[in-house]
Order: sequence, then structure tokens, then C-alpha cells
Amino acid sequence: MIFLESPWPVLIVGLALEMVLAIVLFTTRRGVVLGAMAGVALLVALGVLIESWVVTDTKLIRQTLEAAAAGLQANNAQRVEACIVPDADGDVARRKVTWALSCAEFQELTLRNLDVKFNYQTSPPTAETTFTVWVRGRDRSGVVGELYRPVAMEVKLRKEAGRWLVYGEPKHNVREY
Repeated sequence: MIFLESPWPVLIVGLALEMVLAIVLFTTRRGVVLGAMAGVALLVALGVLIESWVVTDTKLIRQTLEAAAAGLQANNAQRVEACIVPDADGDVARRKVTWALSCAEFQELTLRNLDVKFNYQTSPPTAETTFTVWVRGRDRSGVVGELYRPVAMEVKLRKEAGRWLVYGEPKHNVREY
């Protein structure tokens, strides 16, 4: 599954194989090794292409979280709320969005180190995520001014109609006033 989440594993394995084949080529001076190198390059290209076509649940969750971040960056609560379940399970998350937008004007939000733990035994399936968001923005109160800092997050999502949506209370390491 790791080969379907990111192109890097395929590229790293392909580069390592190409380096080994290059050493074999210079050692043996056999032209047949060039054919093997071309075959490895073709397989790497095919692997990267397949990785980009396959949409895994982890990729869908990343898309949801990035869409929510884009909504916050645009200071648009409705765009963020489109990433939250529409029922009562999303009330706390919607209140957090209102609080965040009242405290800060977001200029940039970048997700890093996304870790997802799935539970397919529940109906609908759920996931718990932990990640870091690098936040650049401005404090609306004027007390802090410009800020650029990491925010550790824990967010729960559940799959509804093929989409992963936030539910429950998103946890973060920012003090609420």
C-alpha cells in the first residue's frame, strides 16, 4: 500500500536499481545492461503513473483536510463546514471553525506529517488522524500580531457517500480564550 500513497518509494527503489545497474554496466561493459536500465526506467514511470491514478482513503482524507485548510485560508467558514458532517456530530467542529476565524486571519496553512489510523469495523468507516499544520496569519485582536507556528492536530473523520468528513471535536495545541 505504501507504493500507492506517494511516488517517493517507487522513485527511490527505481533510483537504487538504476545505480546498481550502472555499476554493473561500467564493470562488465555489456550493452544488454542498458536494456535492463531502460526496463527499470519504464517500470518506475509506470509505477508513478499508477500511484497518481489510484485514489486511496488516505489521499481522500488528505484532500478533505487540505480543502478545510483552504477554506480557513480564504477566511470562508462555509468552505470549511463543507468538510464537516452535516449532523449534530459536527456541531463542535463547526464551533471550532467559528472560534478560529474570530481569532485569526489565516494567510497560509500547510499540512505536514499526516498519520491516519482507519477503523473499517465501524459503520460507516472512521479514521483518526494526527498531523501538524504550519500556520501563518495575523491575530485579529492585535495583541500577538503576525504569527507563524506549528499547530499539532488530532481530527476524526468518517466516510459518508464516498467522502471523508470531519466529526467530533478537533483537538489542537492552541489555547482558546
